Amino acid sequence: MRLPLLATCLLIPSFVLAQNDSNEIHHHNISFGVGPAIPIGYSTNYLSTAPFIQLGYGYRFNRLFQADAGFQMAFGAAHNPNPEVTDFGTVQGGDHEFMFPLLGGRIYIPQPIRRIETSIGIGAVHLHYSETAPTGGGGYYGYGSSCYSCTTRGGWGGYGLANVSYFLDSNHTFRVGTTVQYIAGRTDGQAVANFPAIQTTDHWLNLAFEFGLSF
Repeated sequence: MRLPLLATCLLIPSFVLAQNDSNEIHHHNISFGVGPAIPIGYSTNYLSTAPFIQLGYGYRFNRLFQADAGFQMAFGAAHNPNPEVTDFGTVQGGDHEFMFPLLGGRIYIPQPIRRIETSIGIGAVHLHYSETAPTGGGGYYGYGSSCYSCTTRGGWGGYGLANVSYFLDSNHTFRVGTTVQYIAGRTDGQAVANFPAIQTTDHWLNLAFEFGLSF
């Protein structure tokens, strides 16, 4: 009985401190980032490194905890440069790898330097891959000439991340930072570019250089 009681006595001040600090922090955190989306493991058989963008929002409950939601998109990781004949003329085809929605949370790790913040987080993510394809003469899979996203596949997975940020002002409003994110998920559906039309387990290592706004 003494050990649980001692642990409770030690944890309560930490939670009280976190609640007291909630009035001294910005609750709304928006970030925009760019960087490389890097497939790893078996995924390199049908994917390659591609540029990606991300947009994220976090609601920070107190000094330690934040809930996250976000959107990410990579361009051309599956290598589909095909042109597509549409009602508006020839449109250059391609493939897009969506990672949306990202739903999770993070824990902030207190630092001695106030302008530096570090955090780690986990969550769930839906992977959605799509491509455009030539459609003259019936095209692929029976789609007509107005097809802009002819084949798709998707599935759910999970992610983990680590972030380091530096605030540019003493009010902690503007910040720059770097996030390293690992994603693992299963996708299934139609063949998309180099993807086979079977269930696959996909792994991504994403590196984002971010600019953020807190208020």
